[in-house]
Amino acid sequence: MRRRGHPVRLLAAALMVMTVLPRWADVAAAAPVEQNPAQWPVSPAPSVSAAAAVVMDWWTGTVLHAKNAHVRRDPASTTKVLTALIALERGNLDDLVTISRRAAYTPGSTMHLKEGEVYSLHDLLYGLLLRSGNDAAVAIAEHIAGSVEEFAKLMNARAREIGAVNSHFTNPHGLTEPNHYSTAYDLALITREALRNPMFAKVVSLREASLTYEPQNRDVVMHNTNRLLEMLPGADGVKTGTTAAAGNCLIASATRDDHKLISVVLHARDRWSDSARLLEWGFDNFRMVYLARKDEVVIQAPVRRGMPGYVPLAVEGDLAVLLPRHEAGDLRIRLDIHRSLMAPVARGQVVGRVLAVQGEQVKAEAALYAAADVRRRSVWEGIRQGLQFLWPLHS
Repeated sequence: MRRRGHPVRLLAAALMVMTVLPRWADVAAAAPVEQNPAQWPVSPAPSVSAAAAVVMDWWTGTVLHAKNAHVRRDPASTTKVLTALIALERGNLDDLVTISRRAAYTPGSTMHLKEGEVYSLHDLLYGLLLRSGNDAAVAIAEHIAGSVEEFAKLMNARAREIGAVNSHFTNPHGLTEPNHYSTAYDLALITREALRNPMFAKVVSLREASLTYEPQNRDVVMHNTNRLLEMLPGADGVKTGTTAAAGNCLIASATRDDHKLISVVLHARDRWSDSARLLEWGFDNFRMVYLARKDEVVIQAPVRRGMPGYVPLAVEGDLAVLLPRHEAGDLRIRLDIHRSLMAPVARGQVVGRVLAVQGEQVKAEAALYAAADVRRRSVWEGIRQGLQFLWPLHS
């Protein structure tokens, strides 16, 4: 059986580690810098048929390539990414939704809803994202906000929160209207936010889904309109869009080796080829380097008057840096911990930061939190620890 280290020895080891780490002032002056892939040693991005395009790193939000990325265009059914995000944030998937006449008679792509039928919000979400049902979009909007018009207000407010400031939405489905527009960049931002939602990420990754409409006692199979899921290794989303005004559009995502990329192509002659080539270029030229994983313990830090006299500190989220694939990186970790941890310390308490540093630049950071409780030691425990320090116990 493996013996645990004596608390005093563990404390001493922690102190030795801490003394070689930079103090708060050493790292506070170094601020994160905006990465500029145009200056990186990578091959030129492929030319594409799309009128506008973007490739974005999902984790950092860094734009790797852009073509007319901020030009306002008709987004068609890529609009439904935002509709789905709001539905997931504000609705309950078990909610039952009665289909209105307006929803049932919405033109364009459909999941064949009929007025007066009842569906779960769960099933409408699948119909929205897989079949691209315009009828499902209206039914969801009416359920969440009471009307299409009120839902559009929610869409615009949420878009602004995300940073999609060059977008304006008047409906939840993307059918052409004069004041309904977005940009390739804004759609990438919205998609990046939506992919943080596990349910959204799951649905858009499916090639097909078998559902039972329980109120109708009817089984259906839905096929995803996104053909890229079958064409590109690692493809896991997201949404097609097609209207006469918008042309052929596609928001796509793919993940390889824990590296996720998002691409957007608007008004493309060949949206499948454009998206595949852009994503392949992204994976060929960039990589994600993980220095610490979410909830990984990176140090045992000393705690004054604590019992025990140390606390494991863990990383609140992945600490990752985007780099050109053929660059060595020269990355290192610095810990930025409050000068003096004093008991009691509560599990989950944020006590500092862990920084990914390249040269003198901070490339990424994540919070450090206490992974265990540390109570305040009693007077007697303090005396006993002092005696053990003077006369160490041999094991």
